[in-house]
Amino acid sequence: MDRILPLEAAYYALLQRYLLAPQDAEIAREQVLIDATELAKTSLADGPAIDQMYELHRRAQSALADAWHGAPGGSAQHLGREKLVRGDAQALLLALLLPHELAQRAHHEHRWRREHETLVAMFEQTEALIVVLDPDGQCDDVNPAYCQATGWTRRQAVEGAAAWAPPPPCEQTQSLRRVLACRDGRELTVQWSVSPILDRQGGLLNLVCIGRDIGRQQRINESLRENDKLRAVATLAGGIAHDFNNLLGSINGLAELCELEAAPGSRQARNLGRIRQAGDRAAALVRQMLDFSRQTPPALQHMAVSEWLAHAEGLLRAPLPHQQVFGLQVLQDSVVDIDLVQMEQVLLNIVRNAAQAIGPRSGRVSIEADRGRPLAPPRPAGVAADTGAAPAEWVRLRIRDDGPGMPPDVLDKIFEPFFTTKPVGQGTGLGLAAVHGIVSSHGGVIEVSSVPGQGSCFSIFLPCVAPTA
Repeated sequence: MDRILPLEAAYYALLQRYLLAPQDAEIAREQVLIDATELAKTSLADGPAIDQMYELHRRAQSALADAWHGAPGGSAQHLGREKLVRGDAQALLLALLLPHELAQRAHHEHRWRREHETLVAMFEQTEALIVVLDPDGQCDDVNPAYCQATGWTRRQAVEGAAAWAPPPPCEQTQSLRRVLACRDGRELTVQWSVSPILDRQGGLLNLVCIGRDIGRQQRINESLRENDKLRAVATLAGGIAHDFNNLLGSINGLAELCELEAAPGSRQARNLGRIRQAGDRAAALVRQMLDFSRQTPPALQHMAVSEWLAHAEGLLRAPLPHQQVFGLQVLQDSVVDIDLVQMEQVLLNIVRNAAQAIGPRSGRVSIEADRGRPLAPPRPAGVAADTGAAPAEWVRLRIRDDGPGMPPDVLDKIFEPFFTTKPVGQGTGLGLAAVHGIVSSHGGVIEVSSVPGQGSCFSIFLPCVAPTA
């Protein structure tokens, strides 16, 4: 109101000029209207103020009516007061309001444009899956995150969303879980929050569905539980292995002493030899258990992945029969801290298993090195999963084979100690368990994917380190 007060005198004079202008003085009245519009522009510094302009006009009218009260009949003031009573000053009020009306419209358009751009950016850039439905439950649009997660184009996704969309009407926010079919045959388990968007009268305009892929989180949780279980089993295996190793030392030592005293070729010598051989096999099993538990820290050294694989290539080709092809490719080189002997054992175990899975037929085993991120980064025992201590960069080694693959029930157990699909006497079930223990002791992660009839892929992730100068 304080900013209106200086305008009152100027507008009072304009109103007086407008009402006192002769009836045939159109140009004079037009000029007054222009002057009123220009006067209104000077009050736009704080933005549109339509209510204040109405108040300015009312106060000027009231003041002028009081001033002309009792004017002689037939005088210009008396005629002007009659015009004021008839509302002839309405045109002047409209001229005063025009700049503020235009400024308010521009303000609303700018605000609408900013809010629209913000909503579009949120719709386009958010990682959440968003689907917009009309009141009949038909899909109007999906956001890019939905297309990226499912592999469908926007048009295909819009046409296919009706298969899972909630049936209308939806009068309040509801939560539902749906399985989405992806373009590559995968399935996504998505938790949706479906909210109605209402107009001012309470009518339903749209349904907005915001979803998140809970299947991925479930896989991460399962991976973390598996790591915790293997860590507990590894601790137990390490303790048993040390005690068992002490017992084996006594058994093998006494067997060797007795074998020296037995007559060569006698039945006693043969039995003692069998005892010593069984003790050697048991000692080998103990070593595998210790490898699985990794109770001794690895002897780490800085090494480029290309150098590591070049050093191991000859060793990895050895277990492959002539009909199987071995491939090695470094797509992106990096530097890692590894115990070379232990990590060569990891690769050798996996390559040997791949060769045995392919069997006597021709096939291919390949190793490919690049960068990637594991599904669930490792964490030390007792450290929360959300500490944010995971490395920024990871080396990824993918060991692929075109063997028969593994069914899901086998895939879930391959890292469990003493689990094996090989015939009795041909496998201890500790090879992949030891692989898991070694990779974990390096701060790494091992993941496996396999489809029956399409081969298997073991992915080893190791933290990158900065190369030494």
